[in-house]
Amino acid sequence: MRFLHLAVGRINIDVTVRLDSLPAEGENANTDVFEISIGGAAANYSMAVAALGHSASLIAKVSKDELIKVLMRALAEKGVILDHVIEVEGPQSSALILLRKGGKISIVRRTGVSSLLSPSDYRYLVPLFDVVHYASVPPQLVLPKDSQRLVTYDPGPYASEAVVETKVDVLFCNEIEFSKIGERTEARSIVVKMGERGAKVVSGGIECVANSYPVEEVIDTTGAGDVFDATFNSFLVSGADIKEALAAAVVASGLKVTRLGTSNPPTYGELMSAMAKGKVKVECK
Repeated sequence: MRFLHLAVGRINIDVTVRLDSLPAEGENANTDVFEISIGGAAANYSMAVAALGHSASLIAKVSKDELIKVLMRALAEKGVILDHVIEVEGPQSSALILLRKGGKISIVRRTGVSSLLSPSDYRYLVPLFDVVHYASVPPQLVLPKDSQRLVTYDPGPYASEAVVETKVDVLFCNEIEFSKIGERTEARSIVVKMGERGAKVVSGGIECVANSYPVEEVIDTTGAGDVFDATFNSFLVSGADIKEALAAAVVASGLKVTRLGTSNPPTYGELMSAMAKGKVKVECK
């Protein structure tokens, strides 16, 4: 069965530059990476979902800038459905990604027209999908869960806001965010992404912990969290249990960090081949 995902969030123009430190005033710097590409958490999630063989639709607002139209072709080529993307007047949402040693990143964002998205733009769409994922949007854009569909939320830069009151099936966060939220959220499950230390799920009084997927070299961590979310949701909606979904998500995000950019997430075949090596173990207590 081909499950239908709706990603609610933004489409960015990403400018990625490999640069460990900014040049001082009046100085110049050289780099071997200077890429302009499509990005944004919802776009990254959608590409990862499509690579796993599910159907991915995207709701976002973009400007009438000609460059974003050209770059969105990459999303279409990856199988992402763009029928619900809304074109409006205003500055395009963009991000400057500074790629550091070891694949670590720093991001400078311009929110642009993505901030104009409102629940009225997609409320009518939600009942049509098996999975609705809110990607790096403020909590007021997250519609209350009202059916058996899988509803998930990764607040990203909005994690410091009132996510504890958000009623979803899965809330994705990092360790710092989890220390603030704890188990006060009304989400049924909390997934905590711990980077090099793996990830864990807290659900129904049970905690499952997975080690990270070992890789020879970390190239770029951009979008690894979005690949994690997409994989976890894809396995969960397909009938996998929490342990299998967690293991798959850890492996997929591990594969992603070995690749530059966000437009080449692991395919289902690549993921299953990597999982078969048994390098990620999940323990529950």
